[in-house]
Amino acid sequence: MFFFNRRRSTYSDFSELALDMHSHLVPGVDDGAKDVSDSVSIISGLKELGFQYLITTPHTLQGIHPNTKETLTAGHALLAGHVPAGISIKLSSEYYLDEQFDEQLNAKSVMPMPGNRLLIEFSQISRPLDLEEKIFDLGIKGYQVILAHPERFQFFHRQFDYYKRLKEMGVELQLNALSLTGHYGKNVKSIAEKLVEKDMIDFIGTDIHHLRHLEVLKQVPGTKSFERLIKSGLLKNKHLI
Repeated sequence: MFFFNRRRSTYSDFSELALDMHSHLVPGVDDGAKDVSDSVSIISGLKELGFQYLITTPHTLQGIHPNTKETLTAGHALLAGHVPAGISIKLSSEYYLDEQFDEQLNAKSVMPMPGNRLLIEFSQISRPLDLEEKIFDLGIKGYQVILAHPERFQFFHRQFDYYKRLKEMGVELQLNALSLTGHYGKNVKSIAEKLVEKDMIDFIGTDIHHLRHLEVLKQVPGTKSFERLIKSGLLKNKHLI
């Protein structure tokens, strides 16, 4: 009789990670939590998964989710007194590189994470022609760029070396935990695993939008890639606490 090695991952939840730095928990401001009750249910679920600290990052996206510091702060304030004990939630945003972002940047009304970090994204269909110029400009202004879910930008799949170029420019890469489960498809999962294998990931975030994501997230700690990330010592999530 043959026995196959079916060793489980060392980890059963996200408690070793402690902090989630990408989520959509502010009620009613984007395609994430719909209201305070929805927010609290998701936050409670994240606590059960082992998180103690959350930096929530609702979209700031011109024409679709045209949020400002004022709208996000007001939405975040609605959670006061409702957040479950044992978990803290701070506010930043996931900024889309568009004209509205440029305006907020010039007005110094963006909301960076600790270390003056800004979580950015852009079209998943085509790379902005001025991407490197924008990254350079953010650095000149004193911001540290974090690129949200790099594994989901399809055009990078055909030019994997560009991830190395981003790292050379000082960009920190944030992996979506859901990508490790195949939630976004096989190709995204494959690229996510390759980025982990190449030790290119700086942060892992849930990018949670709704309660359904909680069930999928339960699969993540059991993956080999999650175990590798935690044991690598390269993750910077705790630097944001």
